[in-house]
Amino acid sequence: MATETIIFTVFAPDRPGIVKNLSDIVLAHGGNWLESSLTRMCGQFAGIVHISVPATQKTSVEAALAAIGSLNIHVTIHGDAANGNNVIGEHQTVRLTVEANDREGIVDEIASALATHHINVEKLTSSCSSASMAGYDIFQANIKVALPEQLTLQELEAILEDISDDVMVSVKSD
Repeated sequence: MATETIIFTVFAPDRPGIVKNLSDIVLAHGGNWLESSLTRMCGQFAGIVHISVPATQKTSVEAALAAIGSLNIHVTIHGDAANGNNVIGEHQTVRLTVEANDREGIVDEIASALATHHINVEKLTSSCSSASMAGYDIFQANIKVALPEQLTLQELEAILEDISDDVMVSVKSD
């Protein structure tokens, strides 16, 4: 049986049952939940989901996902996942922890350093917390990146630490 893949994003005011509502639709149409990244932040729930469905069910599952807006769950369908596969090819992935004094533009500084060296960000989570003894906030990011073939882990660490004197980087190979 032919299958189709669909990627969709979801956004809603946070409450219990959102994932259940979505998974019920996927299951009711014979679909398979392949992967997702979902999170709650600032009272909102958001994420991205990758599913596969029988080709004969693609239109009906897309209609059901669109109709879930009546529950104040907003879904945007982004099409077939196959269109985006292997965009950067197979590269070594590593996980980074980056810490620095919080300041305006810190994410842009990190993103610019990575983009300049053709390092692809696969996942980024960040937070700020109080450095109680110091009296200022600390920015922390956990980042999964795919490295260009010629770039070493030591070079990656140096690229990020060159942003400023207060940037500390920890690199873990996948």
